Amino acid sequence: MISEERLRAGAEELIGTCLAVVPADRVLILTDRATAPLAGRIAAAASARCGGVHELVLPDLDQAYDDAFARLAAGFAAHRPTVVVFAARDELDRLSWDERYWGLVESAGARCAQMTDLDEISLGVGLATDYREVARFTHAVTAWVSGTRRAHVADALGTDIVFALDPDRPWTPFTGLYPAPGDGGRLPQGETFCSPVDANGVIAAAVIGYPFNASTGLLADPVRFTIAGGRLSGVEHSDPDLAERLRLWFIRDSHAGRVGELAFGTNRSCTELIGNLLFDENVPGCHIALGHPFGDYTGAGWESQVHVDLVVRRPTVTLDGRVLMRDGEYVAAVGDATQPTRTENAHDPG
Repeated sequence: MISEERLRAGAEELIGTCLAVVPADRVLILTDRATAPLAGRIAAAASARCGGVHELVLPDLDQAYDDAFARLAAGFAAHRPTVVVFAARDELDRLSWDERYWGLVESAGARCAQMTDLDEISLGVGLATDYREVARFTHAVTAWVSGTRRAHVADALGTDIVFALDPDRPWTPFTGLYPAPGDGGRLPQGETFCSPVDANGVIAAAVIGYPFNASTGLLADPVRFTIAGGRLSGVEHSDPDLAERLRLWFIRDSHAGRVGELAFGTNRSCTELIGNLLFDENVPGCHIALGHPFGDYTGAGWESQVHVDLVVRRPTVTLDGRVLMRDGEYVAAVGDATQPTRTENAHDPG
């Protein structure tokens, strides 16, 4: 159980630091019946900083997406927000991939927090931390990993995979700081990522991303994904129905089963996986995505309609023979790196 004090602290960090709300802002908070209590705390934090705060309770996006989107669009027109907070259930993560939504955000010149399936731990732990320190550490990790050619990721659950990386493909840090018009992305936040050029081995995924996350949660028995030549070649799990659902998802297009992202979580307030991707991809460790590589950031020259994050539990990561983290904990020297790196300039891919 997360204390009221921690929930309030998370809401205040979200509003005051991550989104840098000022008196002139107009804040639109998009929620639903399930997340309304948490959204209320966010609204209270926003109301302490500006007068123009509006909460909009949407229909269930998983049951009535078109109706929910129409109400959302009407809310943009009515309130002309400069800051948007999405805090509602969306098990398929449809809104994050809906270009119409990002068009509304961009037309408004708003900065945005995308908190799909927000829960108490995400607000009271993942956000109740010093995001300036999250930013500092994320940049330090990015500096440490930039230029890597070979990454090896292994864990006690069976992950053992080697990635070939192109030093000319950038690593991009996402810090959770969205102070400027047009900025935005997932919160909680803290990661740095790139797109590998090849991968071979096995990923034992303890958490699987959208659209599977809500139904699978934290897996005691991880799903084993075999990767050969940078592409998925096999899926194994004790639940044959889940394995088959995954196989079918990763043949939706020609690049759906291709390794598109290698990422390291950098939010050290997030210490254990909980089964909610919104929180888990920020935990110090590693997640690997199959599908869309977000080429605008990574330099990868291909696309996919699929993007599924596979979260590895407590990995040991070695880059060009240097240990980055051991059993999910960063080595001490990583935080000393301070050289400037490329950072986010728009909404993050999630």
